[in-house]
Amino acid sequence: CGAGKGRLVGWRSKEWNETSEIGTNLHTVVKLTFKKQRSDTFLRFTFFTTRVERNGQGCSQWYFMVGKTECTPHSINGYTHRNMPSPLHTSIEMSSSIVGVCKGTSGRIINKGTHEVSMHVRHCPWSSDSLWTPITGFHTTTTLLVEEMCPPQNDA
Repeated sequence: CGAGKGRLVGWRSKEWNETSEIGTNLHTVVKLTFKKQRSDTFLRFTFFTTRVERNGQGCSQWYFMVGKTECTPHSINGYTHRNMPSPLHTSIEMSSSIVGVCKGTSGRIINKGTHEVSMHVRHCPWSSDSLWTPITGFHTTTTLLVEEMCPPQNDA
């Protein structure tokens, strides 16, 4: 990446307009194939949708994977949690984004080449509440954007 550190090497996106009910188990929300041009770069993920969480009380965690592994040293994820059931409101509709930079998986860099990138949803591992019935694209376009980026500048 040389002198232009921080610049974009390449990107790919997937968008869809339909509302998709994901279900109540571990599920893949969306996946796409991404061709990484270099081994010394990182992947930046952006996921935008209007998420709907139904069935009153619950917790769901949304997260990215490269291949079959979450990013390290930090997972890129977001969650929705409501621990107080309400007889008046059985769903939450909200626009949300989940954004992060993936430096590697399983403690290794992500090598140059073709990789499957995916967004998933699961029950929150720290919560005893049930899983919501997660839905994407409630009256909006859902977007998954994957960008290959040069490493950040060194702190001086």
